[in-house]
Amino acid sequence: MKPNIHAAKSIKTAGRCNACMCDPGPKQRRALPGLLLALLAVAMLSGCSLAPVGAPTGPGPQAGPLAQCLTLFEAADNDIDQAGVRHQGLARIAGFPYLRVNRFLASFAPEVDTTGQITTWTRHLAALDARARQPELANLATHLAKTGSALEPGLATRLDECRTRLVTALLKQPRQLRQLRHNASVPDDYQSAWRVAGLYPLTAPVVLSRIRAWHEEAINTFNQPLSQLTVVGQLTRWRTVQDTPSLNSVIEVPVDALGIPRLTTAGVAQLFARHAPVWEVDVRDDNDVIGTPVWKQGPAFDTTTATQYQQLSYSRFGGKVLLQLNYVIWFKARPGNDIYAGRFDGLTWRVTLGPDLQPLLYDSIHNCGCYHTFFPTASLQLRADLLQSDAEPPLVPQYAPPWPLVVRLEHRRHFIQRVYSLQDTGHGLPLVVQDYDSLLALPAEQGHHSFFGRHGLVAGSERTERFILWPMGIRSPGAMRQWGRHAVAFVGRRHFDDPDLITALFERVPGP
Repeated sequence: MKPNIHAAKSIKTAGRCNACMCDPGPKQRRALPGLLLALLAVAMLSGCSLAPVGAPTGPGPQAGPLAQCLTLFEAADNDIDQAGVRHQGLARIAGFPYLRVNRFLASFAPEVDTTGQITTWTRHLAALDARARQPELANLATHLAKTGSALEPGLATRLDECRTRLVTALLKQPRQLRQLRHNASVPDDYQSAWRVAGLYPLTAPVVLSRIRAWHEEAINTFNQPLSQLTVVGQLTRWRTVQDTPSLNSVIEVPVDALGIPRLTTAGVAQLFARHAPVWEVDVRDDNDVIGTPVWKQGPAFDTTTATQYQQLSYSRFGGKVLLQLNYVIWFKARPGNDIYAGRFDGLTWRVTLGPDLQPLLYDSIHNCGCYHTFFPTASLQLRADLLQSDAEPPLVPQYAPPWPLVVRLEHRRHFIQRVYSLQDTGHGLPLVVQDYDSLLALPAEQGHHSFFGRHGLVAGSERTERFILWPMGIRSPGAMRQWGRHAVAFVGRRHFDDPDLITALFERVPGP
């Protein structure tokens, strides 16, 4: 019977030596005592450990409790996977079930060397696991309730206590810390086997030609005067109702041993309020109305409430860690009869702040990872060596105007048509502000359920284009997906949450 976190548990013993598992035959049983002594000596010399994989192996009374903590995490993970409620946006680390990693933190793995850096980095990994466990356990409780079972009382607290104990022990184990640095990586979201099967070297140039044609169409749209853009329905604005702090107000941001800004909850809220865009949409029908994802026996949509989801992320540029503010909105659908149409649509607007907390770069994707578009400030320019690359070129249709900004979207396809400075003081329709992670545990008729399913995809949002573009190696192109799972280039490899993305594409404009 599998270990279960809501039933009696059996502690696994892993990492055993093969020699310890031999079954001597009848002729050898008389020599068994001597054989066992010899095997024990070999095991001691070879460093064979009887502790669970990933457990700190230092001497002392801690070994028992630590092994029990690891077994608790392994049992919880087993039930989470069996229920299909795994957090899809953060990667697990082999051998360390109490830690998680994203691309940003993975970028530090080869660099951390001082005690302070390693300690800070490891605790960031632990914080990611704690963050992921919250929606996982909420959704697991819902799954168990449907089967007549219940989540073990106090499990979240026990996991938190065990995580603290395991991290404390891990920080005293140099060999395991080296293993952690080796294992802390995030698989990319490209399927190499699909590219091989799809004859990528032959099909990629065809796709690239279509991408260049779309870039030309987008640039032509941006070159039109704002007053001449076609309006099919009625231009409608949405904006958050919170007070907007002055762009010149000072927010003190200390950094940790890795150079990562340490923000208070109030400081984060202030930055998000300060840089929030005003959304302007050409509304023709309900499909152009900003709404709210909900769960009704499956992913569904509510157009009576407009919600803006917010997520903090980080980038690395010029030797500094930069803050990124992500604003995410959703639509009921992208209607139409083409291969790109389907249920659900949405857009992510990202503001990358410089070390002075002033905007450095704006960029945007649709929530499928498609149509990545950049709006740099005057401080940045595209790298000159991009002209020699065969990869998908970045789309830069205009430079960013002065803050505050209006982001104008066309109807149906919800493409950005223009970014311009807000001149009037009209408030527009209100936007409710929610943390992005609330999408991972939506209220359901009984309990909670994540809006995202396997591989971070939203069920029912599949597009017909997936049957054509699969040779590019992206799983279900056009489908909406969870943060951390956005491949943003069909030709080449590029991820929205790559911490070195800005460095790969842009450089500072030389000073006078």
